[in-house]
Amino acid sequence: MTSFPQRQLALYRWRLSRTSALAVGLLKSLLNRGMGGTLQVIRRRLQPVTGAAAITPTQAIIPALPAADGKRRLLFVDAAAPTPSHDSGSVRALALLRLCRELGWSVTFMPDNGQLPAESAPLLAALGIELVGTPGQPRLDRWLQAQGAQLDAVMLCRHHVARRHLPLLRAFTSARVIFDTVDLHHVRLQRAAELQGDPRLQHEAQRVRMEELALMASTDATTVVSQAELEYLQANGMQAPLSVLSNIHDVVAAHSDFTQTEGLLFVGGYQHHPNREAVDWLCHDIMPLLRPLLPGVVLHLVGDIRAEDAARLRASDVIVHGHVPAIEPFLQASRINLAPLRSGAGVKGKINQAMSHGLPVVATTIAAEGMFLQHGHNALIADSAADFAAQTARLYQDAALWQQLSSNGYQNIAEHFSSALARDTLQALLPAP
Repeated sequence: MTSFPQRQLALYRWRLSRTSALAVGLLKSLLNRGMGGTLQVIRRRLQPVTGAAAITPTQAIIPALPAADGKRRLLFVDAAAPTPSHDSGSVRALALLRLCRELGWSVTFMPDNGQLPAESAPLLAALGIELVGTPGQPRLDRWLQAQGAQLDAVMLCRHHVARRHLPLLRAFTSARVIFDTVDLHHVRLQRAAELQGDPRLQHEAQRVRMEELALMASTDATTVVSQAELEYLQANGMQAPLSVLSNIHDVVAAHSDFTQTEGLLFVGGYQHHPNREAVDWLCHDIMPLLRPLLPGVVLHLVGDIRAEDAARLRASDVIVHGHVPAIEPFLQASRINLAPLRSGAGVKGKINQAMSHGLPVVATTIAAEGMFLQHGHNALIADSAADFAAQTARLYQDAALWQQLSSNGYQNIAEHFSSALARDTLQALLPAP
């Protein structure tokens, strides 16, 4: 913690930053939704959550005493509350929160966007997690003034979240601060810039790179999601403490049956740029080559997508499902999961999730990065449209190869992405009592 004048300055800067962000968000909403739509969004977001996930505002303005049960206290800040049915990042975040609770930590969670979706509230309540910064709950600055001294650790997820809150946290707590990169955002931007030949995106990638490296140097520990990212940072001279904290999945079934499956599956929200690139490449370049090889085979697209984009992508053999309440039926029924990513970074949750259900994967080299995948052993890897189509057709018709990839996929999940492995990493990262 810092001196009183420094704390006041940190408060002022944090509040000014939040006010500016709200003003920008309001302006964008007015432009996109109009006055009526914006008012509806504001009313919905201001509805306080009730039930076990809620705390009363009074609790945050009374100086806190050490917990009677002696539990260590962790503040976990992410961009948004976890919604596992929407994105793989939420699956990981919820698993991390669950593991922290299992390790005996008292956890307070704050979504940076201030929203608590209906899906998130019962999930957090079931874990006994306190909320901050959501409707009806205290703001982070007020909560820290009362309880910051009692914190033992803070986990800041994603670079834009860490950048926004780190100075305030350093001013009001002496807790160990862990920067969870989720993925190296500058790597994703750099790859997209190279693919598109976009100098403005190249400049943005360099700016974000400087931000991410500065955050690693300013926090007490940094986590990345793959050994490949760790080695990349070390090769670029990063001296800060680094750990691999990857996606978290456990094997769902012991066996999958080739004869009970059909169709192709892509999972990912269309609003995420690497997914949008992948879907467009899949539908416009790969599918025309695949149709003569697999006549009548259907491609299922699952993930958030705007109606106009869905209409453009639909075809007689391309079904756009959009967001679905549960992905498991698709993972169990499909024959192959496709991951034709051409840019992006980090570890791909869509691949983990498929392999944990015994669903074999055809992926590009970028999609396979950091996943411990070997062509022909636990996945098929292809980088041109022609090769991607050929490998997909080969796997679709080869039951023995399909069964081999399915079995080795289960092993990959158990060895590299299990809850037990993540628990050990968290235990090493978080300060002992």
